[in-house]
Amino acid sequence: MKKYLLLITALVIGAFLRLWMLSSVPNGLTWDEAAIGYNAYSLLKTGRDEHGAILPIVFKSFGDFKPGAYIYLTVPSVAIFGLNEFAVRFPSALAGILAIWGIYLLTREIFATFAKEHSNQLASFAALALALSPWHVHFSHGAWEVNVFTTLTIFALYYFLRFVKGKSTLYPTLFFACFSLAMYQAAKLLTPLVYLLFVIPFWKEFWYQLTPYFKPKKILLTSPFILFGLWIFFGSLFGSAGNRLTTLSIFNYKPGISAETKAIDNQNPVTLDLFHNQKELSTRLVLSRYLYHFSPEVLFYEGPIVSERGHLPGLGVLNPLEFIWLVIGFIWLVKSLSPGSHDTPDRSTALVLGLLLVAPIPASLTLAEFSTVRALFMAVPLAMISGVGIYYLYTNSKIFFSLFAGVYILCTIYVFDNYFFHSQTVFAKEFNYGYKQVIQIIKENPTKRVVFTDVYGQPYIYYVFYTAYDPATYQKNNEFISGGLDVGRVDHVGNVEFHQFGSSDMMTQPDTLFIGSEGNINNQFDIAGPKVDLFRQIETPDHHILFRVIKTKP
Repeated sequence: MKKYLLLITALVIGAFLRLWMLSSVPNGLTWDEAAIGYNAYSLLKTGRDEHGAILPIVFKSFGDFKPGAYIYLTVPSVAIFGLNEFAVRFPSALAGILAIWGIYLLTREIFATFAKEHSNQLASFAALALALSPWHVHFSHGAWEVNVFTTLTIFALYYFLRFVKGKSTLYPTLFFACFSLAMYQAAKLLTPLVYLLFVIPFWKEFWYQLTPYFKPKKILLTSPFILFGLWIFFGSLFGSAGNRLTTLSIFNYKPGISAETKAIDNQNPVTLDLFHNQKELSTRLVLSRYLYHFSPEVLFYEGPIVSERGHLPGLGVLNPLEFIWLVIGFIWLVKSLSPGSHDTPDRSTALVLGLLLVAPIPASLTLAEFSTVRALFMAVPLAMISGVGIYYLYTNSKIFFSLFAGVYILCTIYVFDNYFFHSQTVFAKEFNYGYKQVIQIIKENPTKRVVFTDVYGQPYIYYVFYTAYDPATYQKNNEFISGGLDVGRVDHVGNVEFHQFGSSDMMTQPDTLFIGSEGNINNQFDIAGPKVDLFRQIETPDHHILFRVIKTKP
């Protein structure tokens, strides 16, 4: 029991951080979370998605064609907890807890050539590092497919190492790999890359273990996994399901060559063709995006252009003092690669550092300058490196370990105090706070007609989610309008319309509930006028106006 005390501690702390205040932190629900919840509810009630498709693998949703695995995981959660924020986020929180156990297993397997007690302790420190990772905790507090994908990939790699060492069959790693492909779009690139990373150093062992699976009976058992994986992979690249992926790709962006560059190379067309062409510009953009994921402002402190939705406000994605563990761990790992070193096999070090280098690649191929969402898998090798750093200091200098650990604990308390109690002002706007409150007003004030602004995008999904709108009725009267290569929209559900309006509409349309932004219902509108029956205002915690509600008299 003493041997696993640190791992148990990591699991308990990790579970607490991922489940506590799950429904209210962040204090809003994203469009995707609401869509996942309602489609899961629709499956539960009718066996069809919101568009009436029977048990789809890929969900049309807003026209962004979501991978369906997370939605299916949410069905039992909605059945148990109801259609609410907790139910939608619970599969991700559970995956976050399982990731702590998974990284323990994977780290122990990677460093299995250590003495058994050392690999167990090192793996336990890695589990603790992931349990306390602000990046991982935050993404476990939302219905993020990438978080579940991260957990699935951890277990896929763990069972792959078990397979090449003759400790497991091929089927568990194939199962988790196929599951990951059905979970998240970026898996189509990252899953093959991480497998390639693990196959290369273990090629001889891999081929030796794989050969028996060429027998007819075993081919019959493995072929469903392979065919399913290929179907998911190519299905996301072609047809309607690939439209969104194409739209967000950096290769779909064609930056122009500057006039200055053209002027300089005007006298030498060969130079222009070789060094200042579209491929060179795209390559430069990809490299700059890739390297930026390793920048201190992304990892340790808030940069000027960091998306608030993808990290803790006022901070980077990691605990600022994790820099200490990372530096020590990185030095120890690199040192182990030097000739004559016997601290650890170079394959183990290469795998950990290789995972870190591969993880940001999918995020680097999108239009965004960087993405803490698509690069979440970086949290896994970073936790491993931190675990190595903690282990090294713990075993070599108890005094310095105690000093750094004490300061790190204080910093950790500060980080999560900021997350759970002080970040909601920022999160309110980023996570679409206010829709729940507005839908409650609609339910409490029935009118002949409701006009709901669509200025923030996709208001219909919040209406059907928070009212638990009958899926069979919605499917029958679905009025989805395709957006082509981009997402589409719904202009009405029952008597609730989703479009813009102005003062003249409110003055001339009786018995109507108008829900708009400050632009729709401005300060000049007479909220105490004779035709106004009700006025409400929904604000963020820092009193930023999100919605204004006017009910006109019959």
